[in-house]
Amino acid sequence: MTITSEEHVLVINPGRFSEKAYEPFRQLPFVASLTVIPGIGYGGRSVSARQVTAEEWARTTVLLTGKTLPPSREAAPNLKYVQLFSAGSNQIHNEPFYKESDNVIYATASGTHGPAISEWVILMMLTFFHNSHLYPKWQAEARWGHDSEFPRPVIDQFGRTLGVLGYGAIGRQTARVAKALGMKVVAHSFSSPPKKERVEVAVPGSGDPDGSIPAKWFTGVDQLDDFFSSGIDVLLVSAPFTPETTKIINKKTLAKLSGSYIINIARGGLIDTDDLIEAAESGLIAGAALDVTDPEPLPDGHKLWSAKNISISPHISGHCVGYENRVANIAIHNVKQIRAGKPVTNIIDKAKGY
Repeated sequence: MTITSEEHVLVINPGRFSEKAYEPFRQLPFVASLTVIPGIGYGGRSVSARQVTAEEWARTTVLLTGKTLPPSREAAPNLKYVQLFSAGSNQIHNEPFYKESDNVIYATASGTHGPAISEWVILMMLTFFHNSHLYPKWQAEARWGHDSEFPRPVIDQFGRTLGVLGYGAIGRQTARVAKALGMKVVAHSFSSPPKKERVEVAVPGSGDPDGSIPAKWFTGVDQLDDFFSSGIDVLLVSAPFTPETTKIINKKTLAKLSGSYIINIARGGLIDTDDLIEAAESGLIAGAALDVTDPEPLPDGHKLWSAKNISISPHISGHCVGYENRVANIAIHNVKQIRAGKPVTNIIDKAKGY
């Protein structure tokens, strides 16, 4: 059924994003108003719902937000579509409005992060295996260093195996870049069938649209052990954070990943932190690069900061110029689809949690 009513768009804008990204909404003939309110983050931090006036909540039909939702369904009776600024949605799962608004469509920003995060993944992998963290040190010391100072031999990645746990937008784009390096890719998906097509709205032409890159697929919980035992040299953790995936990287799975390098860009809770530290300190695994941690933010003095061969960044691997434009593109695409009675992309399945 085609919708003919007007749309009132409310953007709770993360503090570093340009408001110009949302101007295309004004060009749409069915958008009657666009309101942009400054926020302070696109993940777990945002403005209070009380900072939005009752009148604004009442008329809003489309909301772009990091976490802030209306205080109640009664406060926002016309809201029909919520666009998150994040690829994950766990930050809103316990919000009262989310639980009571079954007739509202929620969508993530999946696809927005693919290029930036995949480049971060490759950066961290090559930094580790090429020992390039020493180059700035040598330069700062005005000293011609020597490879005898490397803590480990240089290993190029040609012919090595990248395992992708969670073959979504980020996993697909990372697989694409890794293949260009000559790596073999194996993938695990909790969905069936795993080799499903994916059309990228945020960054058209990116990723692995037809799922043809992986040399081997593994599906569901039953094939997790086979996946972890498939000779993975570098593991990318990019699966959604759900009860099913909580601490999925633990002592048992780490034993199957002996010698591998683990990269987590999903959520910290997918990895048992204590088990990871033990595996790194003992030399069971080569090391790890973490853009997310458990707990997060990582407190001062936490033992993960000084763990052997573990690199940490403060959940910024997806930050890049134009991020907000990509999120706006997803929202505009989906609102048009909704109004035309057509399927939307990146829709959140509440039963699955992503």
